[in-house]
Amino acid sequence: MLSALLHDDPHTMGPYRLLARLGGGGMGTVYLARTAGGRTVAVKTLHDHLAAQPALRARFRLETDVARVIGGRYGAAVHDADPSAPRPWLATEYVIGPPLDVAVQAGGALPVPAVRVVGAALAEGLARLHRSEAVHRDLKPSNILLTATGPRIIDFGIAQAIGAEQGTQSGDATGTPAFMSPEQAAGLVHEAAGDVFALAGVLVFAASGHGPFGAGGPAELLFRVRYAEPDLGGVDPDLAPVLARGLAKDPANRPTLDELATELGAGEAAPSWVDALPDAVLREIARRGAEVWRTPPDRQPPPPPDVPVPAAAPAAPGPSRRRLLALTGGAALAGAGLAGGGVWAWLANRDATKDDARKPAEPEPTAAPPKPPARLWTFPIRCPEAYGDVLPTKQGLAVPAGIVLTGVNAESGEGTWQANMGDGWRWASDGTRVYALREHDEGHSLVLGEIVPTSGRLAKPRVDTRDFAGDEARNQLLCVAGGRAYLTARTTSGNRWYLLAVELRTGREHWRRPVDEPGDQYGPPFLGGSVTGENLFLWRKDPYTESVEVAVHATRDGRQRWSETEGYSSVPPSHIVRDERHVYLCDEAVTARDLSDGALGWLFGENGSRDVGDSAGEERVYGAPALRDGVLYCTEGDRGVVAVDALTGSLNWLEKDLKGRRLNRDVPPVIGRKYLYSLDDQGLRAVDLTTRRAVWTYETDATVLTPDYARERLYVRELRETFALPLA
Repeated sequence: MLSALLHDDPHTMGPYRLLARLGGGGMGTVYLARTAGGRTVAVKTLHDHLAAQPALRARFRLETDVARVIGGRYGAAVHDADPSAPRPWLATEYVIGPPLDVAVQAGGALPVPAVRVVGAALAEGLARLHRSEAVHRDLKPSNILLTATGPRIIDFGIAQAIGAEQGTQSGDATGTPAFMSPEQAAGLVHEAAGDVFALAGVLVFAASGHGPFGAGGPAELLFRVRYAEPDLGGVDPDLAPVLARGLAKDPANRPTLDELATELGAGEAAPSWVDALPDAVLREIARRGAEVWRTPPDRQPPPPPDVPVPAAAPAAPGPSRRRLLALTGGAALAGAGLAGGGVWAWLANRDATKDDARKPAEPEPTAAPPKPPARLWTFPIRCPEAYGDVLPTKQGLAVPAGIVLTGVNAESGEGTWQANMGDGWRWASDGTRVYALREHDEGHSLVLGEIVPTSGRLAKPRVDTRDFAGDEARNQLLCVAGGRAYLTARTTSGNRWYLLAVELRTGREHWRRPVDEPGDQYGPPFLGGSVTGENLFLWRKDPYTESVEVAVHATRDGRQRWSETEGYSSVPPSHIVRDERHVYLCDEAVTARDLSDGALGWLFGENGSRDVGDSAGEERVYGAPALRDGVLYCTEGDRGVVAVDALTGSLNWLEKDLKGRRLNRDVPPVIGRKYLYSLDDQGLRAVDLTTRRAVWTYETDATVLTPDYARERLYVRELRETFALPLA
C-alpha cells in the first residue's frame, strides 16, 4: 500500500504533486499523486539510469500506447504522459481495489459467478488490445485489480506489437513462469493465443486458489508449463472444460478470446459484479478507497552519513470505511459515481446501526502546540495600490502590484524582473508560464505573448491578429489551459465583442462566440474564467443586482452548456471552485451544481439545517471555499471552518475552539498535508487537520494566501510585502 516518499524522490512529475509511493521494481517507481484540482492519479516513472537506454524508452512508450488502447473500462485510463522527458512518466487513473492474488489470499477462491464475470471482462479487454496489434505477455493475478466496477488489467511493461521481434535475447522467456504459455516458456514468439493461455491460468487461480502448474522454482515451472497437464483440482465442474481448452498446449486448439468470453458468460444469470464478490474483497476495496484520502506519510529525511537508505517506509495504517463514498466508479477520480445498490448498499446495510462508530475519534489537542514557522524570505511591494494572487510558475513567481508585474525568485525571494503590464485582467498563468496581452507597437492588432521568465519582456507573440483591436483596454485574457488561451476582445471594425479560444502553438483561432459588450466602460466583460477538463467556466456580476452569473462553455467549440444566476454576492467569484463533477458556490448556503447541465447536486446549510452562527445576529454566510482531495472547506459564519464532503454534501467536521476570532470570508483557506491555513481578524491561523483546532497564529494584515504545492510553500500577501512560509 502507501509508503513514504524517499528523501530524493521528486516533488512533482509534470503537473502532478507526488504524495506517496505505491510500489517499485527494477524498471521504475509508481507514485500516488494529485493535481492542484484534486484529481488523484498513479504516476509511473522509469529509473534515471534506464532512461538513457533507447530500447527501454521505446518499451516505456509502447506501454503508454497500450494503456491508452485498453482505456478506463478494462484498465486504468491514461490522463497524461511524457515518454520523452528526461525521466519518462505516465499518469493514469488511480484504480482502487486489491490485486487478484491478494484478494484470493485474503478471502479464498472467488465464487463461480465472480470468476465468470472476471473472465468475460478480461477476455473483452485483451481482445481490444489484440485488435490494436499488441499482446500483453505478462497476464497474472498481480496484474489484475478487482474494483467496485469490475476487474481491470494493469502493467503493460513487457507488452509488444504482434509479430515484433522478441525484446530479449533469443531463447529467453520473458514473463512470469507460473502463467506463461508453452510457446513463451520455450522462448518462442508469444502471440494472441499466448494471452488466452495466460488468462485461463489466471482463472484457474481465481477459481481454486492455486495456479494450474503449482508452485516451485522457475525451471521447474517452465518444464510443467511445456509438458505437464494443468491441475484443475478445486475448479468448479462447470468451469473446468472451458479453462482446460484455454490451457491446451497447441495454440491452434485454444478458443479465441471472443469464444472464451461467450462461454464464460453463458452460465446462469449472474448477479451484479459487487454482489458476486466475497465480503472480504468488498471490505478491502473500501479500505483502499479510504486510504487514498488519508494524510500521506511524511517524506523520509535524508539518512545520516554512512547509513544505507531504506528501500521504503512502512505502509500507512489502514483507515475506516467511512470514506468509501469518495470512490467514484472504483477510482480516485471525480468522475461518474457508481450506479445502483452494489457496494454502497452493502456498506449501508452492514453498518446501518454503526453510524456513530464509523465517525473518527476526536483526539485531544497536543500539550505543546508548535510555534509559527519563520519566514523563508520577504519581498517588498513598492506599488500596493492593487492586490492579486501570487502566480507560481515553473521558473519562479510573478507578483502583481497595480499595473506592474514583478518576477521573484521562489527560493531566495529576490526580484528578478519588472514589467508594466497594464490592468490585471490582461495577464494569466497556466501554472508553468505567464502570458499577457499587449498593445502592438505598430498598428492596433491584438498581441498575446509569453513573458520571458528572466527579463519580463514579452517573447515572440503567440497570437497576433488584426481582427481584434489591440488598443481596447477592456480586452481580457481569461485563462490559459491545455495549450489554449481563452480571451474576450473587441473587433477592429463593427465594435462587436467575442469570446474566443486560440491555439498557443500555432496562433490560430480555434473558435469564437459573440458576447455582450462590457457593462462597465472601464472594466472587462467577465470577472474571471478557468478551465476544468472540457469545461470553460466564466462568471460575471450583474451591475444592478450584484448577483453573479456562472456560465459553463464547452472548450471544444465554445458552445454554452448552461448558466445560472443566483445571489452569490458575498463571495468573490474568482473563488468559485470546481472539480470534474460539480461547481461549488458559497453564500447563504453551499451549493454544488452538476457540470454537465447545472442541475442542483446538493445544498449544505439551507432551510435552517444549520443554526445561525454569527454573534452579531446577521444571517449565516459561507465564505470563499477551497477544494482539496474530495473535501470542500469554507468558513461558516463566525463558527470557524467547516469541511464538507464534495461528493455528498455531508458535514465531515467543524473547527473547534475558535475563541471569538472573526474569519476573513473573502480569502479561501489553504489546505496542506497537516494544517489548514486561514485568515482572521488577528492574522494567519494554522488548524491541525487531525484535532480540528488552531495550533498557532501569525500576526499579519494579509489579504491573499497562495499555495505552491510543488515547492511546499505558502505565499502571504500583505499591503506592502509578500513573504513565504513552509507549507506543511
